[in-house]
Amino acid sequence: SSGINAEYGGPSPAVDEDRLGAWSKCLSLVLATLIACQSALTGPSSSVLRDVVESERGREYLCCLTEVFKVACRISRSGCHEDGVVEIFKEIKHSWTLVSEVLDGLIDLPTIREFNIAGSSNEEEWARNCGICLLDTTNEPENSMLQYNRVIYHVTCANFWLNSIDDMLPNLNQKLDRPLL
Repeated sequence: SSGINAEYGGPSPAVDEDRLGAWSKCLSLVLATLIACQSALTGPSSSVLRDVVESERGREYLCCLTEVFKVACRISRSGCHEDGVVEIFKEIKHSWTLVSEVLDGLIDLPTIREFNIAGSSNEEEWARNCGICLLDTTNEPENSMLQYNRVIYHVTCANFWLNSIDDMLPNLNQKLDRPLL
Protein backbone atom coordinates (compact mmCIF):
# COMPACT_ATOMS: atom_id res chain seq x y z
CA SER A 1 0.00 0.00 0.00
CA SER A 2 1.27 3.45 -0.85
CA GLY A 3 0.71 6.62 1.07
CA ILE A 4 2.09 9.31 3.28
CA ASN A 5 4.90 8.07 5.48
CA ALA A 6 3.49 6.61 8.67
CA GLU A 7 7.03 6.67 10.13
CA TYR A 8 6.66 10.46 10.45
CA GLY A 9 3.16 10.24 11.86
CA GLY A 10 1.45 11.59 8.78
CA PRO A 11 -1.84 10.45 7.32
CA SER A 12 -1.86 7.72 4.70
CA PRO A 13 -4.05 8.67 1.76
CA ALA A 14 -3.60 6.66 -1.40
CA VAL A 15 -1.03 8.06 -3.77
CA ASP A 16 -2.68 8.27 -7.17
CA GLU A 17 -0.76 7.54 -10.37
CA ASP A 18 -0.61 11.19 -11.46
CA ARG A 19 0.80 12.43 -8.15
CA LEU A 20 3.30 9.58 -8.18
CA GLY A 21 4.26 10.48 -11.76
CA ALA A 22 4.76 14.13 -10.80
CA TRP A 23 6.96 13.21 -7.84
CA SER A 24 8.95 10.73 -9.95
CA LYS A 25 9.53 13.37 -12.64
CA CYS A 26 10.62 15.92 -10.04
CA LEU A 27 12.98 13.49 -8.31
CA SER A 28 14.43 12.35 -11.64
CA LEU A 29 15.28 15.95 -12.50
CA VAL A 30 16.83 16.52 -9.07
CA LEU A 31 18.97 13.44 -9.66
CA ALA A 32 20.01 14.67 -13.12
CA THR A 33 20.96 18.05 -11.61
CA LEU A 34 23.10 16.40 -8.92
CA ILE A 35 24.77 14.06 -11.40
CA ALA A 36 25.64 17.02 -13.65
CA CYS A 37 27.16 18.82 -10.67
CA GLN A 38 29.03 15.71 -9.59
CA SER A 39 30.43 15.32 -13.10
CA ALA A 40 31.53 18.95 -13.27
CA LEU A 41 33.22 18.79 -9.88
CA THR A 42 35.15 15.53 -10.28
CA GLY A 43 37.55 16.75 -12.96
CA PRO A 44 39.10 19.95 -11.61
CA SER A 45 42.02 20.09 -9.21
CA SER A 46 41.47 21.05 -5.58
CA SER A 47 42.79 24.57 -6.25
CA VAL A 48 40.21 25.06 -9.02
CA LEU A 49 37.47 23.71 -6.73
CA ARG A 50 38.62 26.12 -4.01
CA ASP A 51 38.36 29.01 -6.48
CA VAL A 52 34.84 27.90 -7.42
CA VAL A 53 33.74 27.64 -3.80
CA GLU A 54 35.28 31.01 -2.94
CA SER A 55 33.65 32.82 -5.86
CA GLU A 56 30.27 34.48 -5.40
CA ARG A 57 28.84 32.63 -8.39
CA GLY A 58 30.16 29.29 -7.12
CA ARG A 59 28.68 29.81 -3.65
CA GLU A 60 25.36 30.83 -5.20
CA TYR A 61 25.36 27.70 -7.38
CA LEU A 62 26.04 25.46 -4.37
CA CYS A 63 23.36 27.25 -2.35
CA CYS A 64 20.84 26.63 -5.17
CA LEU A 65 22.00 23.02 -5.44
CA THR A 66 21.36 22.62 -1.72
CA GLU A 67 17.81 23.95 -2.17
CA VAL A 68 17.22 21.52 -5.06
CA PHE A 69 18.33 18.66 -2.82
CA LYS A 70 16.01 19.97 -0.11
CA VAL A 71 13.04 19.71 -2.50
CA ALA A 72 13.82 16.01 -2.95
CA CYS A 73 14.10 15.58 0.81
CA ARG A 74 10.70 17.19 1.29
CA ILE A 75 9.10 14.88 -1.26
CA SER A 76 10.77 11.93 0.42
CA ARG A 77 9.58 13.19 3.81
CA SER A 78 6.03 13.19 2.46
CA GLY A 79 6.74 9.52 2.45
CA CYS A 80 5.81 7.99 -0.82
CA HIS A 81 6.83 4.37 -0.44
CA GLU A 82 6.44 3.41 -4.07
CA ASP A 83 9.49 1.43 -5.17
CA GLY A 84 10.42 3.71 -8.06
CA VAL A 85 10.37 6.85 -5.92
CA VAL A 86 12.29 5.20 -3.10
CA GLU A 87 14.96 4.01 -5.53
CA ILE A 88 15.34 7.44 -7.12
CA PHE A 89 15.71 9.04 -3.70
CA LYS A 90 18.41 6.51 -2.76
CA GLU A 91 20.30 7.56 -5.89
CA ILE A 92 19.79 11.23 -5.00
CA LYS A 93 21.21 10.68 -1.50
CA HIS A 94 24.17 8.82 -3.00
CA SER A 95 24.88 11.64 -5.49
CA TRP A 96 24.58 14.24 -2.72
CA THR A 97 27.09 12.26 -0.65
CA LEU A 98 29.52 12.11 -3.59
CA VAL A 99 29.22 15.87 -4.22
CA SER A 100 29.76 16.50 -0.49
CA GLU A 101 32.85 14.28 -0.50
CA VAL A 102 34.36 16.10 -3.50
CA LEU A 103 33.88 19.41 -1.69
CA ASP A 104 34.97 18.08 1.72
CA GLY A 105 37.32 20.53 3.38
CA LEU A 106 36.28 23.34 1.03
CA ILE A 107 32.69 23.86 2.09
CA ASP A 108 30.31 22.07 4.41
CA LEU A 109 27.19 21.02 2.57
CA PRO A 110 24.29 20.20 4.88
CA THR A 111 23.17 16.67 5.52
CA ILE A 112 19.53 15.61 5.43
CA ARG A 113 19.37 15.81 9.23
CA GLU A 114 20.60 19.40 9.18
CA PHE A 115 17.71 20.50 6.98
CA ASN A 116 15.37 20.00 9.93
CA ILE A 117 12.43 19.46 7.61
CA ALA A 118 9.49 19.76 9.94
CA GLY A 119 5.94 18.72 9.62
CA SER A 120 4.06 16.06 7.85
CA SER A 121 1.03 16.16 5.67
CA ASN A 122 -1.98 17.50 7.50
CA GLU A 123 -5.01 15.72 6.12
CA GLU A 124 -7.35 17.86 8.25
CA GLU A 125 -6.03 21.11 6.76
CA TRP A 126 -4.93 20.38 3.18
CA ALA A 127 -4.98 24.12 2.46
CA ARG A 128 -1.79 24.51 4.56
CA ASN A 129 0.13 21.74 2.79
CA CYS A 130 2.60 22.58 0.02
CA GLY A 131 0.96 21.90 -3.34
CA ILE A 132 4.03 19.93 -4.47
CA CYS A 133 5.68 18.10 -1.57
CA LEU A 134 2.46 17.95 0.51
CA LEU A 135 4.20 18.85 3.78
CA ASP A 136 2.38 21.06 6.26
CA THR A 137 3.64 24.65 5.96
CA THR A 138 2.03 25.98 9.15
CA ASN A 139 5.32 26.42 11.04
CA GLU A 140 7.42 27.60 8.08
CA PRO A 141 8.82 31.15 8.01
CA GLU A 142 6.56 33.48 6.03
CA ASN A 143 9.30 34.30 3.50
CA SER A 144 9.83 30.63 2.62
CA MET A 145 6.31 30.19 1.25
CA LEU A 146 4.21 31.62 -1.51
CA GLN A 147 0.56 31.38 -2.39
CA TYR A 148 -0.72 30.94 -5.91
CA ASN A 149 -4.29 30.21 -6.89
CA ARG A 150 -5.20 29.71 -3.20
CA VAL A 151 -2.55 26.99 -2.81
CA ILE A 152 0.50 27.34 -0.53
CA TYR A 153 3.94 26.27 -1.79
CA HIS A 154 7.43 26.21 -0.37
CA VAL A 155 9.31 28.77 -2.47
CA THR A 156 11.99 26.21 -3.35
CA CYS A 157 9.45 23.55 -4.36
CA ALA A 158 7.65 26.04 -6.61
CA ASN A 159 10.89 27.42 -8.05
CA PHE A 160 12.23 24.00 -8.98
CA TRP A 161 8.87 22.95 -10.45
CA LEU A 162 8.55 26.09 -12.58
CA ASN A 163 12.16 26.06 -13.78
CA SER A 164 12.49 22.34 -14.42
CA ILE A 165 9.13 20.66 -14.90
CA ASP A 166 6.25 22.83 -16.03
CA ASP A 167 5.25 26.49 -16.23
CA MET A 168 2.10 25.84 -14.19
CA LEU A 169 2.18 24.98 -10.50
CA PRO A 170 0.21 21.85 -9.59
CA ASN A 171 -1.95 21.25 -6.57
CA LEU A 172 -0.98 17.70 -5.65
CA ASN A 173 -3.13 18.01 -2.52
CA GLN A 174 -6.20 17.32 -4.63
CA LYS A 175 -7.19 14.25 -6.57
CA LEU A 176 -6.00 15.17 -10.03
CA ASP A 177 -8.58 15.42 -12.79
CA ARG A 178 -6.04 14.95 -15.58
CA PRO A 179 -2.40 13.89 -15.87
CA LEU A 180 0.07 16.64 -14.97
CA LEU A 181 2.82 15.59 -17.34
